Amino acid sequence: MKKFKSLLALTLSAALVAGCSSSGTGSGTSSAATAGTDAAAKNVLYVATDTDLSTMDHHIATDGTSFVAQSLTFSGLTQLNENNEPEPDAADSWEISDDGLVYTFHLNKDDVWSNGTAVTAADFVYGWQRLANLDTASEYAFITQTIHLANADEIAAGTKDVTELGVKAVDDYTLEVTLTMPCDFLLGLMAFPSFFPLNKEFYEAQGDQYSLTPDNLISNGPYVMASWTPGNSYTFTKNPTYFRAAEDADTVDEVDFKFVQDAQSAMLEYESNGLDVVKLTGEMVDAYKGQEGYTSRLTGYLWYLSINFTRDQFTNDNLRKAISVAIDRETICNNVLKDGSIAAGGIIPSQLATGPDGKDYRETNGTLTSYDPAAAAEYYAKAVEELGSDVTFELLYEDTEASKNVAEYIQNNLETNCPGLTVTLNSKPKKTRLELMKTQDYDIGLTRWGPDYADPQTYFDLFISTNEDNNSGRYNSATYDATVLEATTGDAATDSSARWNLLLEAEKTLVVDDVGVVPVYQNGGAFMIKTNVTGIEFHSAGVDSYRHVVKAAE
Repeated sequence: MKKFKSLLALTLSAALVAGCSSSGTGSGTSSAATAGTDAAAKNVLYVATDTDLSTMDHHIATDGTSFVAQSLTFSGLTQLNENNEPEPDAADSWEISDDGLVYTFHLNKDDVWSNGTAVTAADFVYGWQRLANLDTASEYAFITQTIHLANADEIAAGTKDVTELGVKAVDDYTLEVTLTMPCDFLLGLMAFPSFFPLNKEFYEAQGDQYSLTPDNLISNGPYVMASWTPGNSYTFTKNPTYFRAAEDADTVDEVDFKFVQDAQSAMLEYESNGLDVVKLTGEMVDAYKGQEGYTSRLTGYLWYLSINFTRDQFTNDNLRKAISVAIDRETICNNVLKDGSIAAGGIIPSQLATGPDGKDYRETNGTLTSYDPAAAAEYYAKAVEELGSDVTFELLYEDTEASKNVAEYIQNNLETNCPGLTVTLNSKPKKTRLELMKTQDYDIGLTRWGPDYADPQTYFDLFISTNEDNNSGRYNSATYDATVLEATTGDAATDSSARWNLLLEAEKTLVVDDVGVVPVYQNGGAFMIKTNVTGIEFHSAGVDSYRHVVKAAE
């Protein structure tokens, strides 16, 4: 393990306690007024994050870091409990029609925005319409189609107006959602930020400043944003108007996130009690594993190589096959990451969803990836012969320590096992990486996807040829498209066994036949969490939650 770098831990800790400068909380009161007592008297959770906050706009966000922050400040119709099961949040109760096509949600009448105005069914209607509106250009607009929301397909195609979306306010506290096909995972997805409400009057008053600062935000969740310094930290204090405040009376007064890319520096601050939660990198796991406060988990996040098919060389089948079998996934997990990550057997992670037979999807479809250096060399030699020269490409990855270590190992694998292949590395902040991939300004990108809900469809939708927002590599397969669409919108969609079999088939087409993407590993997570901290919920699908954290006195 590397020697810890020097750090002014006490200075950083003091800065965390004091918070960062902000003009307000977004609720119409000053941050000082919202915070109430002096910071030293508050019960504060300090969390280190290696990825900076991108946006607080829940219709623009595409990353887990942003979704976690938004889930603190908003209440959706449901929330996920510690077992990843939906339970009431803004909605107290609901009914589902016998045919599974109409959901009627009854909102809690005590739910108010942080400026004191009531949260109504119209706020959900407005929020969902903004999500689906083509002018919003939300990369998550497709999710309205995923749940088969009435007229979502037509709105996406530009043939119907967003006002015709299948969601309406029956009255102030009754929301009716109409589908064209049943959706078994809808209730869980109602906890996802894309489906959070939005107050029209407040949003329109902010104009293009909405969500850029705490002053330009409004909340109906357990916390309000108190401060935000991009590239440094962002903090949340308890929302005094939160309608379930009595149920969460023991939760922390404040949640402070500190952007620290260097895990060793974060651990130094953890050991000086300046941080309560720190994610460990591979080289640190051996040093802390077994110590008090150490914990690990297996997430639903799947890291994979996105291949840019707009680059002519990557249309070569043998080149893509060479890349896939040249990667030693087991060593990446066991010797590089060492955080509980496991080798990806396909694009669908383990422990995500079970089929009609009760078996885990991954168990049923088996391992579709392999490590075969000899085959990699053969595939690459064929590719060189077909392309007429050796291949050089750039591997884009984000500037976290874990991604750097994985990218360097993949580079070594590829250049060793495919003699003549040259891989250059390009490290960028996550936001920049995502922008480059969105515009196809990359060769191959090391990227990830976290499941929005506990069903394989959350992954398969990514690679449909028409999903230009998420299919950054522009993978295009008529066979894959037809299989997925039949499973999700065709006759098979209402037959659970037929649907499952088609999804199993689609993965084999994507990963084995076409090598449209290269799965690498399913993300684990090794953390140090202070023993007096409880209530952090790590969800296998959806968004990790800090809504119910309790920090006992030491």
